[in-house]
Amino acid sequence: CDAERLLRISQAHIDGCTYIGPGGLRFARELVALGGRVAVPTTLNSNSVDRRRWRAMGVPASLGEPSEALGQAYLDLGASLSFTCSPYLLPSAPGLGEHVAWGESNAVVFANSVLGARTLKYADYLDICAALVGRA
Repeated sequence: CDAERLLRISQAHIDGCTYIGPGGLRFARELVALGGRVAVPTTLNSNSVDRRRWRAMGVPASLGEPSEALGQAYLDLGASLSFTCSPYLLPSAPGLGEHVAWGESNAVVFANSVLGARTLKYADYLDICAALVGRA
């Protein structure tokens, strides 16, 4: 990478909190075990299951349990209980010129074009790394 420095970000939105396999859960749990805490306000994208009703909805435990654990790991890192793909609708939406680290595709487009904030499309796991250090 030829970047001379990283930019301070005012917030992050984590797209990598959707359960897609054991590797993502292991990664998040390792961050927790290492004492990780987000350095900036951090919201979470939608989870793979409804955290309160997945059992009643008949979701198999093989998906529900690791999905719930993954969401909890991100909450343990200090992210807010948001679970939305539309962080721009939250009271914490960034303003004109703010640098943020968002991973959700629709949110990235909305932030850059409508809000006037600035973000790239941060890949899964890079988004939480930016949140942990407050820079991207």
